[in-house]
Amino acid sequence: LCCFQLYGYCYQDSNDIPDTLTTITELGSPLEMIQLLQTSWEDRFRICLSLVRLLHYLAHSPLGSVTLLDFRPRQFVIVDGELKVTDLDDASVEESSCTSNSDCFMEFPARNFTLPCSVEGRCQSMNEKRNLYNAYRFFFTYLLPHSAPSSLRPLLDKIVNATGNHNNHDNAYYLLFSYLALELSPSPSVSSEFTQKCVKSANTR
Repeated sequence: LCCFQLYGYCYQDSNDIPDTLTTITELGSPLEMIQLLQTSWEDRFRICLSLVRLLHYLAHSPLGSVTLLDFRPRQFVIVDGELKVTDLDDASVEESSCTSNSDCFMEFPARNFTLPCSVEGRCQSMNEKRNLYNAYRFFFTYLLPHSAPSSLRPLLDKIVNATGNHNNHDNAYYLLFSYLALELSPSPSVSSEFTQKCVKSANTR
């Protein structure tokens, strides 16, 4: 599951406790980027894999393509080594309406994009691409290259560039599986045990 699991809830509305909703969820650790950068590269890679699974789920959810408008590390927790989103208040399933490509302008602090306006009058894949670029700028660009095995750095550069460049967007996040989880070969820098775990993890999803 990509989202925090809800075990139960209780709604109270009385004079002592007016209009209050209490929830019981699984226990997760707040995501602290500085602490995460101090963990092993293998652990950070697994976090990125779980983020890829989250991106894929959001893009193909039963509700349609879901975007997280507040896509920042503080909205996530780690549960058993997996990244999960906790705050869905700012989630949206509505693709922006448009009459021309200029209506599909996406602005970020370091880069801007203009997406095509479909014949249905919706910006094509805007929800998915917003999530992907936010994953790139908040997670991939920090977690993947930092202290990575030297033999993997060329592949990691391709992955980071693909997720940050919407011109090469199509299936960009699948590169994490195909290049690393499925095609990673044992080397002195990357243990065979780690490779087998990655392959097994990818094949069972």
